[in-house]
Amino acid sequence: MKSVCSIEKSEVEKSQRRQFLQRSAYTATALWGNFALGGCGGGGADGSGGFNGASLLPASGNGNINGGGENPAPSSAESPERGNSLPASVNNSTLADPPQPSGQGVKNDSPSTSETSPIVQSFVPTAEVPGGLIVITGAKFDSTAIISFGGVRATRISVDSATQISVTVPALAVSGPIGVETAGGTGKSAAPFAVLSAPAPASGYRLAWHDEFDGTSLNLRNWRAHAATRYEAVQTADAVDVSNSILTITTYTDPSTGKHHTGFLDTNIGSGYKFTFGYIEARLRFVGRSGQWSEFWLQSNRNKAYTPPNPAAGVEIDIIEHRAFDDKQSDVRNLHSSAVHWNGYRADRLFLESGVRPLPAEESFSEWHTAGLLWTPDRYRFFLDGVQFWEATDGISQSEEFIRLTTEVKDKSRAGEIPAGGYGPRGADTNAVTQVDWVRVWQLPPTT
Repeated sequence: MKSVCSIEKSEVEKSQRRQFLQRSAYTATALWGNFALGGCGGGGADGSGGFNGASLLPASGNGNINGGGENPAPSSAESPERGNSLPASVNNSTLADPPQPSGQGVKNDSPSTSETSPIVQSFVPTAEVPGGLIVITGAKFDSTAIISFGGVRATRISVDSATQISVTVPALAVSGPIGVETAGGTGKSAAPFAVLSAPAPASGYRLAWHDEFDGTSLNLRNWRAHAATRYEAVQTADAVDVSNSILTITTYTDPSTGKHHTGFLDTNIGSGYKFTFGYIEARLRFVGRSGQWSEFWLQSNRNKAYTPPNPAAGVEIDIIEHRAFDDKQSDVRNLHSSAVHWNGYRADRLFLESGVRPLPAEESFSEWHTAGLLWTPDRYRFFLDGVQFWEATDGISQSEEFIRLTTEVKDKSRAGEIPAGGYGPRGADTNAVTQVDWVRVWQLPPTT
């Protein structure tokens, strides 16, 4: 990616720079008095720090103007969108032109900042760790662009075009709207950006893999959508939808055939993700129906029968399983369970189960919850919303495991009876729905 700004020379048009500096200097003099102008810092494709263009900074300098490091998070008195640039009460889109002396008949033909301000339309990924790269899409970007994350400025940016900017998330980034400031004004994203940090169970770990389900379709480099019949449902990619950064698996019934359809996803493909040890977490919710169940789990291609049994070769690890009804047709929609299975799936297979666990009072699985597993060489620890609820020290896999997000349908089994009319055509209120906001894996950094 090519940067449009270097330390030696800015490519901004002289007339544009002159207008921007004139307004900035006038505003600084009239309102605060003790501010200094900062010029073009690095921001090149080689990742050296700095900014493009000019900005207002306090003369005392809370940040390094000339390309050294990132500004700290703003205080409560500073603007959350612009960091240390301006007080919260003022932004670039409201700065007036310097007053003209009366009687000179001077005409101001320059466009208003509302017409020239950058527009932030979207960004991917929608969540990232500090040091990760994101791409911002929009309009009216130029070489003066300054990017901020919750008010904290980035020092490594590349203005790829008037509609795209690539930027590295700064170390002190704060979750919130992404701000883009240019000589023409200031714009910000409508949606917030999430700064990823290791959850408490993975303290000291680093992000190894994640899918935020950005875009408008399933990322087929990450996931395989099965196409087969399993139990009493046809697994199909047509039951899987990605929109608004949410993955949705819908269970429905084709009224013309009476067949039930659902989605069954995993990362067991060439470009997919497999791992050994770490902390894996997903944010999800369930709207279940009788006769079907949904699950977030791990599986190994080496989970087979061995003599003697050898769980180290590979294990099925059920991080969370949800049913609306059990085999006695009892309502269990706000209960969940976990399990560990090894030695294949013969009658002599081995397993451990957590038993069904309730949600806290007044909570529901139709709302969002976070399910996690900390997998180490000597134990499994299972978490819901950051609280450990079960632990197992037997059946520990030492092998690569891949990720699964699945829904299954079976009549008069562990999830009760399929409704007499099925689940309705796709889009009906009677569909069973599982939604996933994201899946993330954290691992210990390698030892040297």
